[in-house]
Formats: sequence, C-alpha cells, structure tokens
Amino acid sequence: MPVEPLPARRILIFGAGAVGGYLGAMLSAFGHEVILLGRPSTVEAIRHRGLTLLRPDGLQLTTRPHAIPDLDAVPSEVDAIFLTVKAYDTEAAIAALQRKEWRSAWLFCWQNGVDGETRLAAAFGADRVVAGTLTQPVSIVAPGIVRLERTRGGLGLAPMGPRQDLREWQAIFQLAGFSTRLYPDPQAMKWSKLLLNLIANATCAILDWPTERVLRDPRTFAVERAAFREALAVMRALGLRPVTLPGYPVPLLTWAMRWGPVSIIRPLLAFMGARGRGAKRPSLHQDLQRGARLELEAYCGAVVRHGARAGVPTPIHAALARILEDLSTGREDRAIWRDNVTALLERTGLSIPG
Repeated sequence: MPVEPLPARRILIFGAGAVGGYLGAMLSAFGHEVILLGRPSTVEAIRHRGLTLLRPDGLQLTTRPHAIPDLDAVPSEVDAIFLTVKAYDTEAAIAALQRKEWRSAWLFCWQNGVDGETRLAAAFGADRVVAGTLTQPVSIVAPGIVRLERTRGGLGLAPMGPRQDLREWQAIFQLAGFSTRLYPDPQAMKWSKLLLNLIANATCAILDWPTERVLRDPRTFAVERAAFREALAVMRALGLRPVTLPGYPVPLLTWAMRWGPVSIIRPLLAFMGARGRGAKRPSLHQDLQRGARLELEAYCGAVVRHGARAGVPTPIHAALARILEDLSTGREDRAIWRDNVTALLERTGLSIPG
C-alpha cells in the first residue's frame, strides 16, 4: 500500500540568522513554504538573490523563500514558528507573536541556553512548544548567505507538553535532510547542548584564542575543565542527566571531563573541538570581536542563575561572565586581556598547573 506524502507546511522563521537561514534553506528546498523574518539587509538580499547555503563538501544550494522585515507581512495563520533569535530578544519576540494571536501554530525554540522553551510555554501554553537543538555549526557569510561548517550532527526535538506527538515533525526534518532524534525530556536535551556550547567559548573570547589553542594549553584547559564540572554539578542538582545528541556522545564527554586523565583528554578534546566547530569561532568570541551584545544569559549566566537556585556554587562561570561583561561594555581593555592567561587564572581563582 503506498505511503501518503507528508503535506507541505507553512513555517515562519523568526530570525533569519545563521540557524534560521540553514533551517529555512533546507526546508524550502524540500517544498515547504518558508517565511523568513529578518533584518532589512538580509530581507533585501534574499529577495534579490535568494537564500544560499554553502556546504563543506563544496555543494551550493540556493532557494527563494519569502523574506519579510516585520510580522505584518505574514498574510495568515502558519503551521509552525521557529524562534531563532538571540536569547536576549526572547521577550520582544514573544510580545510580537502575541499581537498576531495565532492560536494553532507550533512554536519550536532553537535558541541557545536552557530557558527559552520555558518562556514560550508560559506565554503560549506548553502543548504548543517544542524544544529544539542543532548540533551542526553554521555561520553567516553575508546577508542571505549561510555556511554549514560541518555535516556531522543534526537536530534534537523534545516536547514541552505531555500530549505532543513529534513523530510527524521528525519525519519532516528527516525528509529535508536532517538527522533528527526525539527526546522525552527537553531540559536534559537542552542542558546537554549547553555543556557542548560552554566548552572553550568564554575563554576564547577573553583571550582572543582559537578553540584548539585553549584546549591544548594546560592552564586554560584547567579553566575549561573546572567550568565544565561546575555546569555538570548544576545539571545534576536539577535532577538531569546528559544525553547523547546527534553526532555528540555527551555522556562519554561528561565522563572524560570528570574522570579522564589530563594527558589523554586534553589533546583529544583539542582535536575534536577544532574539528567540531570547523572554521567558525565560538559565538561569544564572534560577538565580542564585532562589538555586538553578548548572549551571556544563555551561557555562563545560565549556569550561575540555575546554580544559585539549586544551591550549587559557580565561581568559575561567575568570574567568566563578569570579565566578558566588562569587556563588552568597555570597562576592561580587550588588548590587556589578549593572551593574558595569568590574569584569567587569578580572576577565576585557579592555580597554574605545575
């Protein structure tokens, strides 16, 4: 008996950045009606030249989704809304969506951090909200052009409500070319992704170092390992266990960072970290370099915030957050912190390995 094809969906992507562009390009190429909400420069570029995805294997995909500068340009109801804006723009996005009064669209939260889904569920109801993770690094080359840095990885989906069945959406993403896995616990999934995002992120930004250098240097690796263990302690205090994400055995990484011998773990993670991100610099490093607002609340700030609620001390993440906040606001000189491992160790309270 023939299998009926899945109907095309109308999908609004709220934020036409790297993640939104990647998802939009793939879904548009496979027949879905994609509407990208983005900045005027991005909208103009997509309207004139289309949306282009560059792949690491040299292939290039150009599609022509709808591109709009504001929600008023969306004519009617949509099937799904993908929230891909920075964490600090969440409340503004929620307010804009509430004004549209869409009552049936599913809301997929693809943001970094661990709080976006909870905010969406409080505003729209848990049964409409889906937690999402993407474990493939993507970057913006120019307005309307995004680059997939590595093919390894894929998507994770987890329901925020008890009555959600995500198997059809899993099939939609898989047919569009994404390796997609379903998870029962959204917080376990999102915290597992946060553990990956934290590695060599803040430290790279502070020292102006690439990922591999941070993980190879025994002094900065000590900072990374202490910070990872802090985040893991918070996660465990919340009753959450790491889960394997597409392309990333997070439980194995957790064991290695807790118990593995430094002589083996440090060079291995340096190699894996450099390969995992491709040519893309960590997000905090990118934003600090271009003078953009830092998404601290989704990274170090999340560990500090949830650690305080769970009664778990997080001095390493608190120190990293303060340094980055001071660097981003000009209270600290970036030139003074560049390569200054000694100052980093002093501020985080760690001694130099002997």
